[in-house]
Amino acid sequence: MTDVALHGKLIDLKEAVVETIEEKWQTDSLKKQIEVAGLRKKGFMMPLDAENTTHKDIQLVKQFMPEIQLLGWELRSERASKAWGGAYFRIIEHTEQEKSQKCIQWIYVWTKQRFFISFWMTVFPLFMLGLIATLIYSYLSFTTALVSVALIGSIFFLLGFRELFAAIRGLAKGKWFFSNGQLSLIFGIVFWFLLAEIYLSKESGKEELRSGAESWHELPVGQEIIDGISTALGLERDIRISWVAVVFFIATLVALFFWKWEPPAFTHATHDMDWAPFFIYISKEPKTTDWKLDKVRYDSFHYYAETLTADQLKRRNALTKDQRPRFEIPNFWHSFRPTQGLDDRIKVVFGFLIFIITLAVGAIAFIGPSDTLIASDIVRFVFVPLLLMFGAYNVFASWPKSIVDKKIDLSDPIYHLTDNRLRIFWNLRGTEPALKVRSKMQDAFMDDEDFGTFRDDLEQIVFYNLLPKLRELEQKEFFKGL
Repeated sequence: MTDVALHGKLIDLKEAVVETIEEKWQTDSLKKQIEVAGLRKKGFMMPLDAENTTHKDIQLVKQFMPEIQLLGWELRSERASKAWGGAYFRIIEHTEQEKSQKCIQWIYVWTKQRFFISFWMTVFPLFMLGLIATLIYSYLSFTTALVSVALIGSIFFLLGFRELFAAIRGLAKGKWFFSNGQLSLIFGIVFWFLLAEIYLSKESGKEELRSGAESWHELPVGQEIIDGISTALGLERDIRISWVAVVFFIATLVALFFWKWEPPAFTHATHDMDWAPFFIYISKEPKTTDWKLDKVRYDSFHYYAETLTADQLKRRNALTKDQRPRFEIPNFWHSFRPTQGLDDRIKVVFGFLIFIITLAVGAIAFIGPSDTLIASDIVRFVFVPLLLMFGAYNVFASWPKSIVDKKIDLSDPIYHLTDNRLRIFWNLRGTEPALKVRSKMQDAFMDDEDFGTFRDDLEQIVFYNLLPKLRELEQKEFFKGL
């Protein structure tokens, strides 16, 4: 029998396993994952609070409940799958003497972090850039092709640099985060290599080469298949695939493989059990019974703790009139960021309209009269595929889904982060499954400079494990002195 000290008592971990099976969890997938992981033979320290605090102040939790949106079709699917484990909360006071400050602690649980590579932000753009490179290489004149490549490459470079710049700003604070959007910078740079390929492939002395397919290199294998596709589609000129396009097509297959099958080499990014903490700090208005939002602490990337005050949230358009923090999860690390810019639903509608309108324009460009501007090569082979990709990206990469429905009954114990649940979460076997937010759950009111991460330092873990023993020794010394 293996025991764990808790408030001077011994807890039988075998009994905890029975409690785990009988516990009513939000999802069956979470229950099964806990049973599979099992508990540590030698557990971590348990909660120091001797009571469950979740049954108090339910109205406060409702009032300040965060509005969090998952962005993207993949995360929406993940929320509806067995990867979702549930959302648990509790509310704690600063001290027994100081009851005018409280911290509402939310822990969002996934039984598996599923996605490292995004289909709509990685696989799809890679394929479309390969297709656009092929069309530019085959159908545009020399000058028009150079301008188109430079423009498209610049668009992707700037989009990726915007994401990278945000990560660099975080790096200055000791925080780094990855998002699939940063890959757009690499996509843009690789696409620019098509400029050199077009220049080296053109016929000497023909600056306004009409059709690259007439003189540029053919593929060493498979060119007959490509020519057959050109004939079947009724295209007036043959298709030539550039080497840059080949790079994009190969990268598409590699990214599709990782996205679809999640090979063991990437298990560090698709691990079991993922925890996303979100702390809300409130205080009572002087001489009133009203409460106000002071600040929030949230997981900005892989347990890095970012802190924003109520005023900072307002400036970022991340606070409702009802003082509810507004956040989104935009990538695949289950981390948060405050909402900014257009509402995501507007982005989806905007992208859908662009996609439909571009389909109509493309149909006219290919079927209608060939002597019109809309039927020009640059419209058909650059703007149409580029706008189709942009429209689809806005629809599927921005599709919003609420992580927790505001209509849920918070008084239902199934949502409460009880001491028993904390004991189970903290003692799950393995490096990844066990909840890493132990000391910060108990000491949530520490200063901001000491709260750079939700992860426990080794010293903190040792300290919290020693506390029960120190209390026991203190009691023995006290009674000896009587």
